[in-house]
Amino acid sequence: METRETQDRSKALLIVIIIILLIMNGFFIYHYVNTDKELTATTTELTEVEDARDELDLILKETQDQLDALKGQNSGLDSLLQEKTLEIQEKAAQIELLLKDRKKLKAAREELEKLRYYVKKYQGEIAALTEKNEKLQKQNKEITQTLTEERSKTEKLTMKTIALENKVNLGKKLSFTNLSILGVNKRNSGRETETTRAKRVDLLKIEFTLDLNYVADLGAKKFYLRIISPEGTTLSNAQMGGGTLVMAGEEFLYTMEQDIVFDNTGQSLTFYYDRGAEWDSGNYKAEMYADGFLVGSQEISLR
Repeated sequence: METRETQDRSKALLIVIIIILLIMNGFFIYHYVNTDKELTATTTELTEVEDARDELDLILKETQDQLDALKGQNSGLDSLLQEKTLEIQEKAAQIELLLKDRKKLKAAREELEKLRYYVKKYQGEIAALTEKNEKLQKQNKEITQTLTEERSKTEKLTMKTIALENKVNLGKKLSFTNLSILGVNKRNSGRETETTRAKRVDLLKIEFTLDLNYVADLGAKKFYLRIISPEGTTLSNAQMGGGTLVMAGEEFLYTMEQDIVFDNTGQSLTFYYDRGAEWDSGNYKAEMYADGFLVGSQEISLR
């Protein structure tokens, strides 16, 4: 009897041990599976973090390459490039800080998308400014070419005028005294005040008195005024009385014209020229032409 009870107890103990082993085995299996999942998740997160860092580095490198290619073209462009570079670096530093915490990977990804959009937008601004800069350079080149051609015409005209003056009968050439060119500030009352301050000048006043000349032909005569700007170009506007004149075989611009009937009485002539815009500072030259050649000139300096 005791032997049977002993056997039953042994069996029961064995069953308990088997159950305990099964439970422990299940626990170890569960723990292993969870640990494996955690390792897999951690590995995936680390890979995603590295991918995000690589993507961030690529964006920064491509952007820096573009910046280096554009530097030195224009001072205004360089200033914008520097400003945008600092902004990109600040955003990149924020993303790098988020990547140090795997729990913030999602936030880092969102910020990376924002940075990509920002860089694209920034590149568009740079492209627009570069195109505008190229257009301005082209316009400056065209203006410079026009100024060069105008100066060349002025020099040729002056030389031809001198040559012509040496050939004509100097006795018939009109002359004048007291040629003056004044900057005028016109008050509301109509009163004129002389000034040499460019910002206060409303118009230029050119006046002179014809000398007596008993050899010159009496009758209708046309006087042409030519005002040359500090840049060497002729101020000419059709609405202000300007036009073109051919003299000594050369066509050139004039600023204003005035008809008189020369009667050899010491007549006085006055020209008022309103540029229609603010006057620039610098030296302005007034040249007067009549009977096909230059008869006198005078200068004024506006500050």
